[in-house]
Amino acid sequence: MATRHVGHAQELRVRSADGTLLHVEVRGPSDGPTVVFSHCWSTSLASWGPVVRDLDPGLRVVLYDQRGHGRSQTPLTRAGYGTEKLADDLCAVLEATVPAGSRALVAGHSMGGMTIMASGPRATFKERVGAVLLTNTGCAELPDRSTAIPLPGPLGKLGARVFLTAPLPLGPANAGSASVLRYLVMGKGTSPAAKRLCARLVHGCGGVPRGEWGRVMTRLDLADSAREIAVPTVVVGGDEDKLTPQWHAHHISGLVQDCEEVRVVPGLGHMGPLEVPGVLAELVGKLVVNHVTPKS
Repeated sequence: MATRHVGHAQELRVRSADGTLLHVEVRGPSDGPTVVFSHCWSTSLASWGPVVRDLDPGLRVVLYDQRGHGRSQTPLTRAGYGTEKLADDLCAVLEATVPAGSRALVAGHSMGGMTIMASGPRATFKERVGAVLLTNTGCAELPDRSTAIPLPGPLGKLGARVFLTAPLPLGPANAGSASVLRYLVMGKGTSPAAKRLCARLVHGCGGVPRGEWGRVMTRLDLADSAREIAVPTVVVGGDEDKLTPQWHAHHISGLVQDCEEVRVVPGLGHMGPLEVPGVLAELVGKLVVNHVTPKS
């Protein structure tokens, strides 16, 4: 594991189980309670930035780029993609950043939430996680439940699969592509700044990893793994989320062993960390106070 300091952040290169190198950033006081953030499909750790800015500065914040995203390595073959790989990566980050004997809050958005659910059975997860926050995510039936493609019945499901799996590059952001993206992933009242950041992050993701992870999500079935999560959990959904409609939040709440709250946020689309960072920061703060043990 390589380490360097850049400003107030410590940058790590963490090696996952198959050798993939992950870019990790650690911010905040070394003795503060730890919060680990796992980001969504087609973005990077920067998508959690608005939430991090709203957090108590006494927290120790860990962010990492999912494989194939941001500054983490992109797998060279299809074998490098799958829910087991997501769990491998999160557990490698936990082992590298959460001190033995302490427990962290792990927060995941969309594919980041799927990462957390895939990790539920792992010993590292059980040992080092004290609470979970899941936002705008699902564990099964993603194309079937999606309302992103406004076509009837099987056509809508097929459209959702095509959207998830297409490896084509999105190209530079423009008015047309930005309008489509806003419709698909954001609520009607989303701020212009959040829309711009979303477009920049999504357009910066490579077409191959986006398509490969989309393929994984079309086959997603993490119900059994989600049932292994025994720590206090809060699940957040949006009543304007087309990719993971609020059915998913209620479904997950019935699988995890200790769901403290299901919060459906009015006007929220799919991009919780960008659209309602204050809501998520508040929930992080409460979970940390109640359930997270800092380094002794």
